[in-house]
Parts: sequence; C-alpha cells; structure tokens
Amino acid sequence: MSEQSNERKIFFGDGFFEWQLGGKAHHQEMYEATQYNEERYWGGFSKAPVDLDHYQLPDWAIGPFHKFEGNPIFAPAEEGWDRGRFGGGVHNGAVVRKDGQFYYIYRGEEPLREDFWGGQEVGKTDMGSIDYICDIGVAVSEDGINFVRMNAYNPLFRHGEDADFSFEDVCVVKHEDTYYLYCNKWDWRDHNNPTRNGVFMATSKDLLQWEKVGFAFPEAARIHRNPCVLQNPDNEAVSINGQFVMYINDGLIAYSDDLLHWESEELSEFWPGGEGCFAVTDYSDEHPDQIVLFTGGHHTGHFYAVGEVLLSKDNPGKPLEWLPRPVLIAEEKYPWENARSVSNPDTIISYFRDCIFFTGITRYEGKWMAYYGGSEVYTCLAMADVK
Repeated sequence: MSEQSNERKIFFGDGFFEWQLGGKAHHQEMYEATQYNEERYWGGFSKAPVDLDHYQLPDWAIGPFHKFEGNPIFAPAEEGWDRGRFGGGVHNGAVVRKDGQFYYIYRGEEPLREDFWGGQEVGKTDMGSIDYICDIGVAVSEDGINFVRMNAYNPLFRHGEDADFSFEDVCVVKHEDTYYLYCNKWDWRDHNNPTRNGVFMATSKDLLQWEKVGFAFPEAARIHRNPCVLQNPDNEAVSINGQFVMYINDGLIAYSDDLLHWESEELSEFWPGGEGCFAVTDYSDEHPDQIVLFTGGHHTGHFYAVGEVLLSKDNPGKPLEWLPRPVLIAEEKYPWENARSVSNPDTIISYFRDCIFFTGITRYEGKWMAYYGGSEVYTCLAMADVK
C-alpha cells in the first residue's frame, strides 16, 4: 500500500470519524491531539520543500484568501436548537444569493438530550460516546456579514420521525427555479450503517420552506458523506454532457440527470487533503473546463486546513494537480480559531484547535466569500479577489 493510500485509509476509516465522538475524556484527548503535527497530519502530500516566501499560487487556483477583520460573523444562539455545545456551534453551511440577499443555510449544534440513550448521562456506542445532535437553519443578510436567523422556519429537519437524527454539513445549489440541499444525515444508534447514514436531500423554491426528499444513496454499500455538487460561482448547478456531478468523501464520485437520482462510482485516482469542501467550475473565462475542488483535512502538519485540487470537465474524476500548501489555516492569534471564546479568550469552548473547514463559498462584487468554521463553533469569513 502506498503512503498516500495508507494516509487515506487512516483518515477516512469506515466513514465515521473519531472526532465525531464526545464525552469529557474524549474532549481532553482531542484537545491535545488537534494541534500542528507534521508527523501525524502531513496528509499524504509531497515532502519536497516549498519556498513560501516566494511561492505564488498557479493561475488555476482561487486565492490568496484574507480573513475578515470583524470575525467571527455568526455565533451560537443564547438558547435553543443552535445554542452550541463544547466543541460545536454554528458552521459548515452553504451560502446562496437570492433577491439581493445572502442566505446562509447552516449547521447548528446542541447537546444531545440526556434520555436519548435510555437515561444514560453519556451515550455509549461501540466506538465511544456521542453527546451532540445537529439540525439545519437559515439566516439572511443584506451584506454577507450581518446575518439574522429566520426563526419562523428554523430548524428545518428534526421533526416527527426525524427528531433523533443529526443533520450536518450543507451544500446548496440552484437549478432553474428550484434549490437543492444536500447534507449528511446520521443515525447515532446505527452510525456505521450506510443505508441509514449519508447524503440526504431536500428541495425548496424560496430557501426557507424545504421538502424532504430522502437519502441520495439508499442502497449504498459504504457510507457516502460530504456531498459537493459541482456549481458555478453563482451557486448554480453545472451539468457536464447532460449530467450533474457530486464529489463525495473517500474516493467516490456520483452523477445525476436531475439532481435527485444519483449513481456513485469508485475513483481510480486519488488526491490528498481529506474531505471535500466545495466544487466550483466556470470561474475562469480563459479556462472554462477547469474545476477546483476545495478540500479540508490533514494537510502538511495541520489537523484540518483547506487545500485545492485541479480537475477538468473532460474527466471530473481525474486529479490534474493540487496545491502543495493550504490556502486557509487556523491561527493561534485568533481566539475563535484556537478553541477559545470570543468574549472571554481565557475560556476553552472547543477541542478543535488547528481546524479550518467550510462548505460555503460564493462570488460577489469581484470577491470570493468563503464562510469557514472557527474551532467548529463560530462562522468566520475569508475573502479573495476574483482574477
């Protein structure tokens, strides 16, 4: 097995990550583990030296990114379904512009209710403890910075028979007059079952009222998670030869004629960088065939950092090149990126330190606007000039 293949196997496992677990002992272990470590988190990248003082991004890459001075821009609510918990808050959302407004369709977390596991204070599974649950909500902004929760509609999915499922990590695209939402749905009581965990779909005409569709891969043999549907800079789904494309974690790609019925297949070539964050094309007039897949995961020593992979419409599953270093990393100088509270930087509120991930980016007035998670608790903004 090659070093890159071994790194991939260690990172993805069976589709459920150890850092999804909870409990005080696990929190402490993860807090110690989530710091820069080249030996542990190189992520399968080349060890060839890079002169960072003189390095410039290639023409195909998006960036460099600069963090907004007013970060974070969105925080857990004081109470309710998205009030957050130790290690999780409001993050990993999609951003779409509609009627002159920004819609942030985000993941919100709360502690798992105490009776979820039959009255046990901490629920034990065969892999350890799980102590949180998530749903999806919507917030709206005029400027992409100051967001207001749409509480009349939130939360979206954890109702009725879905009350005990966790909904996480959102991708939203528009096609014609319909918006399509894809996220991860988890059944904590059976979290290794690929027919009960994985990519979940819903549709909407207004981004506020959503109709559930169901699992995208109901007969999957292994867990399909982190859907990245290929889209243009205006968050419209892009078809290639009549088929839409979805990048999925751990060497999977899927195709669909209608954005609802998907068929996945195994890729023969892989790239380093961890999970899929976001897939965009039609961003370059000079190179209309280029595809950039943003990735998030172990990256040249960082526990989670954002990288970029170049692919092409000619063969969406074949990596052509990837950046040797990440375009977004967590920085200790920012408390909200170092597992600490914005209001009280001496207070530890998360076990995710060296951790940057996002699932939402849009183009607006000559800028790329990427909405990334700070310590998995806050939503922050990073921007890059459009070339």
